[in-house]
Amino acid sequence: MILLFFDIADVYIGFDLFTLMSGNFDVKSLKLSNGIVDVFAYENGELNIERAFKTDKPSEEIQEDFHFALKKLKIENVDIAKTNAQGLKLDSYFHTAEIGFSTKEEHLFFALDGNFDLSIIENGDTSFIHDKHFDVDAELDYYKKTEILDIQRSLLNISGAQFDLEGEIDIFNELDVDLKMSGKKPDFNLFIALAPDDLIPVLELFENRGDVFFTATATGKSANGKIPKIDAEFGCDNGFFKNPKTNKTLDDLFFRGFFTTGAKPSLENMKFTMSDFSAKPETGKFDINLSLENFVSPDIELQLTTLFDLDYLAQFLNLESLEELKGMVELKMNFHDIIDLENPEKSIEKLNESYYTELNVENLSFIIPGYNQRIDDIDVELKMDGHKADLRELFVRVGNTDLSISGSIDDLPAVIHHTALPVVTDLHIKSKVIDLNQLTSAKGDKVVDEKIKNLKLDLKFESSARAITESPYLPVGDFFVENLFAEFTHYPHSLHDFHADIYIDTADISVVDFTGMIDDSDFHFSGGINKYPLFFQEKLDGDTELEFDLTSDMFHLADVLSFGGENSIPEDYREEEFKGLKLHGKTLIHFRQEHFQSIDLQLSEFTGKMKVHPMKLERFSGNVHYEDDQLTVSKFKGVIGRSDVLMDLDLFFGELKQKQKKKNRLVFASRNLDFDQLFSYETSSTEVPSQHDSVFSVFDIPFPDMKYDVKIARMNYHRYLLSNMNAVMRTTKEHYLYIDTLQMDIAGGHMDIGGYFNGSDRNNIYFSPTIGMRDINLDKLMFKFENFGQDQLVSENLHGRISGKLWGKIHMHADLVPIIDDSEIHMDVEVTGGSVEKYGPLEALSGFFEDEKLHKVIFDTLQNHIDITDGVMTIPNMVINTNLGFIEISGKHDMEYNMEYYLKVPMKMITSAGSNKLFGKKKEETSNPEELFEYDPTKKYRYVNIKITGDAEDYKITLGKDKVK
Repeated sequence: MILLFFDIADVYIGFDLFTLMSGNFDVKSLKLSNGIVDVFAYENGELNIERAFKTDKPSEEIQEDFHFALKKLKIENVDIAKTNAQGLKLDSYFHTAEIGFSTKEEHLFFALDGNFDLSIIENGDTSFIHDKHFDVDAELDYYKKTEILDIQRSLLNISGAQFDLEGEIDIFNELDVDLKMSGKKPDFNLFIALAPDDLIPVLELFENRGDVFFTATATGKSANGKIPKIDAEFGCDNGFFKNPKTNKTLDDLFFRGFFTTGAKPSLENMKFTMSDFSAKPETGKFDINLSLENFVSPDIELQLTTLFDLDYLAQFLNLESLEELKGMVELKMNFHDIIDLENPEKSIEKLNESYYTELNVENLSFIIPGYNQRIDDIDVELKMDGHKADLRELFVRVGNTDLSISGSIDDLPAVIHHTALPVVTDLHIKSKVIDLNQLTSAKGDKVVDEKIKNLKLDLKFESSARAITESPYLPVGDFFVENLFAEFTHYPHSLHDFHADIYIDTADISVVDFTGMIDDSDFHFSGGINKYPLFFQEKLDGDTELEFDLTSDMFHLADVLSFGGENSIPEDYREEEFKGLKLHGKTLIHFRQEHFQSIDLQLSEFTGKMKVHPMKLERFSGNVHYEDDQLTVSKFKGVIGRSDVLMDLDLFFGELKQKQKKKNRLVFASRNLDFDQLFSYETSSTEVPSQHDSVFSVFDIPFPDMKYDVKIARMNYHRYLLSNMNAVMRTTKEHYLYIDTLQMDIAGGHMDIGGYFNGSDRNNIYFSPTIGMRDINLDKLMFKFENFGQDQLVSENLHGRISGKLWGKIHMHADLVPIIDDSEIHMDVEVTGGSVEKYGPLEALSGFFEDEKLHKVIFDTLQNHIDITDGVMTIPNMVINTNLGFIEISGKHDMEYNMEYYLKVPMKMITSAGSNKLFGKKKEETSNPEELFEYDPTKKYRYVNIKITGDAEDYKITLGKDKVK
């Protein structure tokens, strides 16, 4: 095995050739530049350098071939590092160094002049000694006989602070040292030089002075794991700091410090004290006494008393992160503790502890740059006596917002000791107002337009100290929410009686019980999420699962889903209440390659009973999958009252159409769909047009570009009984609904519908249909339309079975009721086996026919083309065989029954009363009111031409000329 301990780019050697030939290798100078020297100390103390130069020859065979001498060694840009088996590394980068050698009798003299950067690294982590710059000017004398290195004079400069070093080292006696180091300055540069690098620029901003001193001695063996006896003393008299920017000062700084490794040097016997540390700020006071014994199980004792005016402190420290800082902070602390660093789980020795702390903050206020709302007032009152820490008050006011927190930790030292002892934390939170609008707008973010009022919340955490401090993610333990109460401005509901019991372990979160009420609605939630650490990873990759149960005795939708005076729920369901609600399901979330991949919802139970719509929800289940902006719902099914549903859905939410993998589609099937029960449909004779347009409309919701396949075996819609419905439809984002196919059995017959709805303007919805009808019973059709403000039924006077075709452009209300007086409709119709009952225009002929027959005019076939335009129906001439006789009729009327009809009635069909009116003589007549009189085109008839004008209540009948040619 090759042991590489140095790698030098350039080596220069200067020597005398004749001296070398005589057998002596006298090198006048040796220069090493641009390289590394890596020294490693094994556990037995042996160095890799020693192993590299070992020989396998017995010592008696080793002969002295030549003599070697070196007078001067120069080093440039060489990194010399030493690492021990425990991972402690001293890394010195020499910029320049020159070592001169000279000998005199038994002495070897060294002169060292150089500079280097020193870093101390432990197991890969740098300490506060990181790239510290050292300048060394030293003279050393090595006694060859005694093997002792005498440091006669040495000046050590650390980042501008100079120290004197002298003494001696017995190199081969386990580095037995006897050293003394001292320094004295009229300022704090001695301490600034030893400070962490990131703190030095801050300290250098202050003008400082003071009688600062440092002395240290080290005696004893220091190799092979041994520790010399070290005694160090430092201190300051008449210290002074001044911030030149703000002219704020800190006077009369005084302290004394001492460090020792003990009479028998060891980590256990080490002791550090800082006594009588005091200072006088312009306002307040500052006193500290600190003692630390035993660096294995530190015994710490601290007495601290401080009182600061924060305005002074901010100006003294020149805090730019906070502006206009004001307030007073007072801190008193008596602290005595023993910490077992190797065995923190051991019980705390109660007799060796003393904890007392008081923290008081009064009227703290400041402005955070970039946040436009001033922190108006912060008050803190914290007391710790023994193990329990009591937060008596933490009050914060920001603009309109106030927040008050109180609570306790029953064993704070257990947290410090990392023990397994249980720790209980209680917090009580109150607020009159939390103005989220003001808080968020002050930061410049999107405003959250809401206020939380009269907030009350109790929190409790039960965990071990070790779980709190050592859990890699969330603390392991039980967490409780109690007595939550809150009201809102735009969410007009109150949250109250909230309770939550949540258990967290190393991988899973279990919601044992989460209950509460929103107004009069209650909920009970339980469930859990596994593998939650996934969400704390820098790179998300993996799966997690959430299972949940939600139940409610009474769940009022208006209590939960209305906000800001708006409610997106269909109006028929806004006041709905669910009783005995149960919901169970499972959610799986998948992440791949640092990104969200997909989510799955598996619904296995959804049951409950509704009040406003007296129906039960039962046997619901289904699967939902979302991935790449694509929503897929499969086998979603359930029963609602008398209705059942089965649905599959594919819907793309993305903006880039090229990313869409599936076309949008909805496949819907039902054995029975009772629309009227689902939406509590009721007929009323007092409906007005405004009611038609104020209700929920399907055109109120956004339309996707989607295809629909619908199959319904039986459906009840507004009292229409539909069966065998089969539909293929399409929608567009512009609110168009295209009916490619719509077939159904209705009113004892069959109907085929095609066409499209234009709902791009909710106030002007139009339907352009092509409707085929076959053998439909008008008495069962009951088709409703709006006629100048009044609802009418198409079969109110006309009876029979209709077949034919209808087309046109029909204006519709929001609830899809046609507006006849603003539509264009064309019909080719045939009505068979029909009758007209109590029809005003016919009853107006009571003077010419028998009254009994006029109430019910029976006909065999009515066949014609009919046009309805702007509410006016036009009927071309047609012959109808009726129980009155055959009649030729033509004319028109509008939807207010303003009419102009022309009738040709055979003379023999006129009653005796009518004959008497026309000709002044009576006629004998006996006829069956149900008997039909058929028209015979081969015969010639004498006709009476009758004209009817006016309306149903005020009309005029006259003899007229034949208008039909």
